Amino acid sequence: MLQILTRRDRETASSYFTQMFRARALVFRDRMGWDVTVEGGLEIDRFDDEHDPIYLAVKEEGDMLTGSLRLLPTTSETMLSSEFQHFFNEDLDICSPSIWECTRFCVHPLGEAGHASSQTAAVELLSGLCRLSLKSGIEHIMGVYDVSMIGVYRRIGWSPAPLARSRPEIGNLYVGLWEVSEETDRRLEQRLKAMRKDDRSPSLQFASSSSANIQFSF
Repeated sequence: MLQILTRRDRETASSYFTQMFRARALVFRDRMGWDVTVEGGLEIDRFDDEHDPIYLAVKEEGDMLTGSLRLLPTTSETMLSSEFQHFFNEDLDICSPSIWECTRFCVHPLGEAGHASSQTAAVELLSGLCRLSLKSGIEHIMGVYDVSMIGVYRRIGWSPAPLARSRPEIGNLYVGLWEVSEETDRRLEQRLKAMRKDDRSPSLQFASSSSANIQFSF
């Protein structure tokens, strides 16, 4: 099950946000050593508090989240246009209602045996991202990724088109565009079914009783 969340759900679906922000602290600060702000064991930045992101999370039995990501429209401030801007020499002025930025892509540390593997959670998250984008009129997903992820995306079946490479002193980072298509959706769905060894299709569910609070800025 794929859960769609917005900032307006932070009170009514607080357990999901607690899981998501705690996992981000464990992965981005503790495991990867990023310079992020963590308070009370939760990693929350200004885009969570001041902007209106859409979140997508993989939900297993017992309301346990195994993966999550954050989407921001490129028609307003993004991490690429602010925090990541100095990573690249190129002028990456990406602004389109059909292009959204994906950040904080996070496979949650596994807490219990029997839940989905990290690889399965990652594929389900990408499959859900592609399906949500198709349903919402989003044509491309923009994001910053490490060179080590190129092979991973290729094996999963959804590779980005690189737009720029970071300055050498920053590391081996790229900014790229993932094209959203029906073909990619079918490929990811088949990949997920093969990994799970069943015929279940990824389903999207809104955390709120109505999807009217989801704004895609078209």
